Amino acid sequence: MSIGPKIKTYRQELNLTIPQLAVITGLSRGFISQVENDKVSVSLESLQKFATALKVPIKNFLADEPFPPELVTKNFRPRMKFGDEPELEILSAPFGRQLQVLMVELPPGYQAGNCAHTHEGEEWIMVLSGKVKVIQGDFSAILEEGDSIHWDGSHPHLCQNAIDTPTKIIVALTPPAMLPLSKTE
Repeated sequence: MSIGPKIKTYRQELNLTIPQLAVITGLSRGFISQVENDKVSVSLESLQKFATALKVPIKNFLADEPFPPELVTKNFRPRMKFGDEPELEILSAPFGRQLQVLMVELPPGYQAGNCAHTHEGEEWIMVLSGKVKVIQGDFSAILEEGDSIHWDGSHPHLCQNAIDTPTKIIVALTPPAMLPLSKTE
């Protein structure tokens, strides 16, 4: 795995010189030059300095190739349904990613779970149509069409349809929380 050329590419994309990068990172010019030419190894601490200065996630230096684009067409999106729960439509790539995007139609009066629930990571919700009531701790709000909320999923939270007609929402989760069981036609 060659990290140096990646650092050089990101540096050049930002139109930074080695001396400018040295000032930002606190690393010496000579060290940066040696790193970019794969003459020395980089500690995790130095790699984090490069990532911060170059405004890229540290994983960009460690991954051999970015994951390829994966098309998910509207006619072949995985769908899931658990008992009386609303059907979930997976809009993002169904496997192997750190982000999952779902579309859900909440029936009138529907509340996600019988009580506040938690899950690992972050959650983002946007209302496409209707209204949703969201509660987390002392925070409570009614989201209308076009409104969104971004919260920490590890703290107990509720999401419920706030009107007498179906409400459609988009939910983004990181890491993914729902795994597709099968496709429905």
